[in-house]
Amino acid sequence: MRQKIPAVLLLAALGCGTTDRGPAPMMNASPIPAIDAAAPAKVETATFALGCFWCPDAQFGILPGVVRTRVGYAGGTTPAPTYHDLGDHTECVQIDYDPAVLSFAQVLDRIWRSHNPCVRTEYKQYRNVIFYATEAQKQAILTSRESRERELGKSIKTEILPLGGFHMAEDYHQKYELRCTEGLIEEFKAIYPDAKDLCNSTAAARVNGYIAGRGTREQFASEAAKLGLSPEGRKRLEVYVLP
Repeated sequence: MRQKIPAVLLLAALGCGTTDRGPAPMMNASPIPAIDAAAPAKVETATFALGCFWCPDAQFGILPGVVRTRVGYAGGTTPAPTYHDLGDHTECVQIDYDPAVLSFAQVLDRIWRSHNPCVRTEYKQYRNVIFYATEAQKQAILTSRESRERELGKSIKTEILPLGGFHMAEDYHQKYELRCTEGLIEEFKAIYPDAKDLCNSTAAARVNGYIAGRGTREQFASEAAKLGLSPEGRKRLEVYVLP
């Protein structure tokens, strides 16, 4: 089996780590975040791989219109892959989004601009891939690739592959930045004791993104009250919000 890249080196290379995780926990969160209660029934799904899955999980989870995010493994044939027995799969992110707010074309545009598509990744575990689940998705991806190639004036090497299946990663990989942040993860665990419910929370996706430094102060001001956090939790989260 191919030797994995040491975690410390990977985090240093991708900038996925955070150092200051904030103060001790406070637990006064509301029962169900308003942003979760308002989640739309109709969503569409996009699946893609952009290296270490922690970073795009946060980057796309912050986007208005994204309802849920989850990280996992796809693109290979190894049955029941795990992080320590990945086989020929690739780390990837899957998002559910509201098509009334965010289009597939906009998702694709963000994907292209979130990595260097002109460089082929050597390690299969961390390669760049956009997966398609339908013929319509495939055609949309091919069209957007052509447009991006014209814009860049270079050939794109990001792979476009059929989604044969998506395997959920272990719980400790889901909303990784949030899970590593004391004082905030405890509030979400109080709301969602079941790890699957926490993973499916829009509020958790947003907070995970804010902690990673992805959100703006304007966006935070518009949705802070909907995230289900206590007043103390909001103050702690605001520390991570970009000026």
